[in-house]
Amino acid sequence: MRVALINSGFEPNEGDLRPAPPYGIMTIGAYLESKGHEVSLFDWSGEELNDEKRRMLINFKPDIVGIHTKISTALLRAIKISKWVKVKEIPVIWGGPGTMVIPELMLKEGPVDYLVLGEGEITAAELLECLEKGSSLRDVNGIAYLENGEYVRTPPRERMTDLDSLPSPLWNKLGDLSRYFTPLYGRNAVSIVTSRGCPGNCTFCYSKMMWGYKWYAFSPQRVVSEIENIMTLDPRITGFIIMDDLFATDPKRVEDICSLIINKKLDIIWNCEIRADMITESLLDIMKRAGCKQILVGVESGSDRLLTMVRKDITADDIIKASNLIHEAGMEVYAMVINGLPTETKEDIRSTEHMLDTIKPEYTEFLTYMPYPGTALFESAVENGFAPPENLEGWGDMGTFSVSSIQDKGLSSYANKMYISMEKRTKRKATINSYLKSITKDPITAPMRAIRFMMKRKGDNNGA
Repeated sequence: MRVALINSGFEPNEGDLRPAPPYGIMTIGAYLESKGHEVSLFDWSGEELNDEKRRMLINFKPDIVGIHTKISTALLRAIKISKWVKVKEIPVIWGGPGTMVIPELMLKEGPVDYLVLGEGEITAAELLECLEKGSSLRDVNGIAYLENGEYVRTPPRERMTDLDSLPSPLWNKLGDLSRYFTPLYGRNAVSIVTSRGCPGNCTFCYSKMMWGYKWYAFSPQRVVSEIENIMTLDPRITGFIIMDDLFATDPKRVEDICSLIINKKLDIIWNCEIRADMITESLLDIMKRAGCKQILVGVESGSDRLLTMVRKDITADDIIKASNLIHEAGMEVYAMVINGLPTETKEDIRSTEHMLDTIKPEYTEFLTYMPYPGTALFESAVENGFAPPENLEGWGDMGTFSVSSIQDKGLSSYANKMYISMEKRTKRKATINSYLKSITKDPITAPMRAIRFMMKRKGDNNGA
């Protein structure tokens, strides 16, 4: 079959979002190609969905169209793209994490015929085979569809345990990779995935709905081979952003990956996410020697009460100790904070800012809590003011990247303003700390850069 796989992505100029390699369609596309299908990838992240895109898709003359979506503007864009296709009476499949959240609503309101639920490679291949042969859809695990207007959901798909058996993602079908470059310490970096799932218990996360509670990983040899392949495909790439939910679930695997990088003398830099309670001096040492520059830490909140509520299974002291270890190792801390959690108080917010003042992260990302149906925290969110949207468009309008969206969710009457102010202060402090550090390395030019920064800040404040 001729299969068009589309990453609907985000809107042009949507916040600070950057296009990232669309791993979902890259890996499923590779698997479908291995089963004899003709696959074309369309990644439209950050691009306008215009007539040119519509013609491009229709001119490919697909037998079926698959769209990766999630609960964000990606859902609104998936709806628009699907309408283009349905006019031509081409079957549409939606996949990705969004389908696990509101599957019945998607099928009853959306221009979509089938949903792939959870891990998609085997499910998509079996679904296409079923459609080709005209056999019963009930024989395919991990899908949902409507039958005579009634919602049908088949038994869940078993997770793949041997990820190395998957073909390499379709990097060669993305065109010029420069659109995916993210500056990382003077290098061109792209995102990669080395494992799937997370064994954590966080009640706000919908990763569990996608992957369950099991974590499976590519072998160290496969990970490093993938890095080498990407660098061969585009020698401008010498940086990597590891996008795993939890890269260091198996510390021995991390050490083996690092040993291979060191032994092969790969000149790369990279970052990754690690739970605070998994960080050790020895692990940081080998990671740094292998080119790791930055550790992303899920701070979530500086309030022990909230950390307990979301079942983070760590304390504020654990986060402080981990951040100290990272800085002592000569690496940077990238703190990720969730604002607008249910029951959050002013004191909780102050505790979070105190935490950030203590750990002094070089970077801080503020994400607004998004209540996902099916997650353990959802009912608490509803009890505390969240009104679930009643239609698909409403869910597509739910933001997670803008701090200002806290109040839109009805979860807090004051957190919105407090977090916006905290975000500004945190960024300002990080910039000042960066200049102070640079003075020791470059005492001649650093003071002049600091003066320019302060003058710009003064001008911004005067214009406010």
